[in-house]
Amino acid sequence: MPTVAHDGGVVMLSPELAGFTDARFGDFTTGNVLKDGLDVLVAEAEERTSWITEFWQGVDACRATCPAFAFCGGAHAANRYFEHAGRFDGTRTRYCTTAKIALLEGVTRHVRSHAR
Repeated sequence: MPTVAHDGGVVMLSPELAGFTDARFGDFTTGNVLKDGLDVLVAEAEERTSWITEFWQGVDACRATCPAFAFCGGAHAANRYFEHAGRFDGTRTRYCTTAKIALLEGVTRHVRSHAR
């Protein structure tokens, strides 16, 4: 899900990161649509944007450790970044716990209690 900011900067995967900067990742943009086409920026996103690789490492870690991964899909990039001190390769976030895992557990309990 690319987000195009007011100045043409493109942030991939997480519109919440638009406008933020970081010492390791800069402004989180993949490039600028005023210089390169959106199709090029999307196709080259992982090569141009180091935080995306770190994010996918976190998704892989979630897949390996979380029983709710099939429902959740590995959390959102901005939640990981802000809840894991500027890292994208962490796993569970508060958002994931409260909005995804708790929901799945509640539905599962409800179904089991009515299946008897």
